[in-house]
Amino acid sequence: MDPQYTIDNLLGASFVCDCGREHSTCFSKLILEEDALQKLPSLLKEYGYQYPYLICDTNTYRVCGQTVCSILDTAQVCYEKIILQSPAEGDLPADEESFGRVCMAFPKESDVVISIGAGTINDLGRYLSYITGREFLLVLTAPSMDGCVSGVAPLIQNHLKITFPAHAPLALIGDLKILSEAPMKMLSAGVGDILGKYNCLTDWKLSALVNQEYYCGTIEGIMRSAIDKTMEAARHLKERRPEDIRTLTEGLVLSGIAMDFAGNSRPASGAEHHLSHFFEMQFLFDGIPAVLHGTKVGIGTVITLGFYNQLANMERPDFDLLRKKAAERPDFETWTKEMKRAYRDGAQMVIELEKKAKKNDPEKLLQRLDQIEVHWEEIQALASSVPKAEEIAGILKSLDAPITPEEVGVCREYVADGILYAKELRDRYTILQLLWDIDKLTQMEESVIK
Repeated sequence: MDPQYTIDNLLGASFVCDCGREHSTCFSKLILEEDALQKLPSLLKEYGYQYPYLICDTNTYRVCGQTVCSILDTAQVCYEKIILQSPAEGDLPADEESFGRVCMAFPKESDVVISIGAGTINDLGRYLSYITGREFLLVLTAPSMDGCVSGVAPLIQNHLKITFPAHAPLALIGDLKILSEAPMKMLSAGVGDILGKYNCLTDWKLSALVNQEYYCGTIEGIMRSAIDKTMEAARHLKERRPEDIRTLTEGLVLSGIAMDFAGNSRPASGAEHHLSHFFEMQFLFDGIPAVLHGTKVGIGTVITLGFYNQLANMERPDFDLLRKKAAERPDFETWTKEMKRAYRDGAQMVIELEKKAKKNDPEKLLQRLDQIEVHWEEIQALASSVPKAEEIAGILKSLDAPITPEEVGVCREYVADGILYAKELRDRYTILQLLWDIDKLTQMEESVIK
């Protein structure tokens, strides 16, 4: 691993990169050790905070929140807290209802927001800190997702997963004993979230070739370091050794720093995340208990890497024929009907996004086909660089993680719709859009269903 990509060198970093942009992160302190919670009062004093607002759910309060409150009581620190009710099945969604409860309990006198949790609780806290202008601290309870220190928060609005600007935490506190005792499904979810970077980094490079999108090799290096760390930890994760839990957590933190440097989630989220978000929306529509984000990302990664594996061996498309048939693609009216069917209550946001982005517009398609033709050999070389889907599936399976949509309750119809239409969730070029561009997406969808 390149020494410049270690946590110590990146905490609170700010520098002008070789890519020409200035990268920075406000995340400046990582306390990852046994009995780390005991340092919370002194950390608050160091930053000058006197009245924290604690956010947790019934699960994270039991695991960690009670201890935090006891420590603050002993240190005579005044605080307010909210404990959201964890569902009997599945996981708490980061939606309007959850966020509304957090907002309604927020005391205006509070000077810092502290989330005690991992995914949803983290997202709710850092978005609240952003809109209230307060700073944010995170007490991590499980290394289950990579957004723990990023500056964006994926929240559910009108049944649609939207990425909102948020505050990255100034500091993360993680008690290694508590993290080591997290359910295996949460540990494997953290691994799944990181393994998805094999796909999303490739998607990012793909977009740089086809759309001339900004790309940064330094940020890629940070993400590769996060992948390397996670692969190292995954080998012994079932043993729950503190050093492996630390390694996994640091890998997730590196991913969050990379997102901070990029100013968005591009280095950490591609087609595998879009599939995850699409499946999550269908669960919400149907009242199905939520599945951990990283678990769904791992499943999406197995699918998308499979597409790249096939792309690497694909015959060169007949680009002249694709250009002739560009006008025969479904028109906007037909496409809109499909969006209303597939996205239901969330369709309007997808439709409005397409009106702005025009991803499926014939003229935009023709422009991309020109670039795909010029860069076809590079695209296939890029596809050849990713791991085999079977290899990633094997790692996840060794951690008892699901590797197929069926295992988490995603029916065949939703798998098909996800492959065909998850690309409409973001104006972000990925393997799914490329396959649509070269008129292979339906064929790929049919192969996955079989």
